Amino acid sequence: MEIPESLKNRTIAITGANGYIGTRLRQFFKHNAIDVISVSRQAHQPDRDSNYIQADISDLECWLELVTKADIIFHLAGNTSVPVADSNPGLDLESTVQPMVHLIAAARKLGRKPRVVFSSTATVYGLTPVDPTTELMSPNPVTFYDLHKLFVEQQLAFATALGILEGISLRLTNVYGPSPGHSSSDSRGILNKVTALALEGKPLSVYGSGEYIRDYIFIDDVVDAFLRAAVCDRVKGQALNIGSGKGVTVRDAFLTVVAEVEKQTKIKVDIKTVPWPQNPDEIEMRNFVASIQKASSLLGWKPAISLNDGIRKLVSVNLEGFGDD
Repeated sequence: MEIPESLKNRTIAITGANGYIGTRLRQFFKHNAIDVISVSRQAHQPDRDSNYIQADISDLECWLELVTKADIIFHLAGNTSVPVADSNPGLDLESTVQPMVHLIAAARKLGRKPRVVFSSTATVYGLTPVDPTTELMSPNPVTFYDLHKLFVEQQLAFATALGILEGISLRLTNVYGPSPGHSSSDSRGILNKVTALALEGKPLSVYGSGEYIRDYIFIDDVVDAFLRAAVCDRVKGQALNIGSGKGVTVRDAFLTVVAEVEKQTKIKVDIKTVPWPQNPDEIEMRNFVASIQKASSLLGWKPAISLNDGIRKLVSVNLEGFGDD
């Protein structure tokens, strides 16, 4: 994964810089000797970037400072939990939608047009068939989490059309893989969670038959997509699917984890079948595979890491610790 040359002379900011994807993205910039403005609600730690802002993205003042300084903003912050959003939609609206309202207001007030790459989700499509889902399919959210993500996408597209900023939304599928910034509140990073359990020798549980299909994408491939979106003019105002483009059943994904853990550690782990809980979210029972043709065509992007290789890296890093490479 190479960094685009045009990013090297731009001022870059990352919201959610201490989160799962944000930390990996920030680490990549550090590895390439590129300074970034890291934004987080968490207090600054001595080993983190010198350009660090502790701020609440729900406040307009945060965005006035960021838009003043940054040419490119990777907007990764916000609630990452579907149950939290559904239990308190008002709070999720504040943490997900309100920041974009303020970002657009700041750009309009300051007369600057930052490039904004937003971390959205493929679940905005709602309940979908197994066939690869293209961006031509109209989103149909079935959770507050996805509804609010879609609101942000729409705000970005509208502000881009008005010439206020340059927005791109990346609809991520099931992201997995090692990062120093694990998010314990993220209810969707299932492969990371089951890998940690398997390494402890604990049995894994799969709901029902486990034959529902998911599209798993390695975190470094996601970072690569963010970097390309930040410098590609052909994607301004658009939403792109970012996934592997391949469907794998949840059971088969778990079996891949179990096999790799046994290969590297000799630990044998069972997979138990358990019944679905009462009134499960429909979105958890869907089948989904993303079409990535648009991202491949416009960004020149394609996943570089297979599921087998990604799980191998994930297990290895869990055993040995996370490095800078």
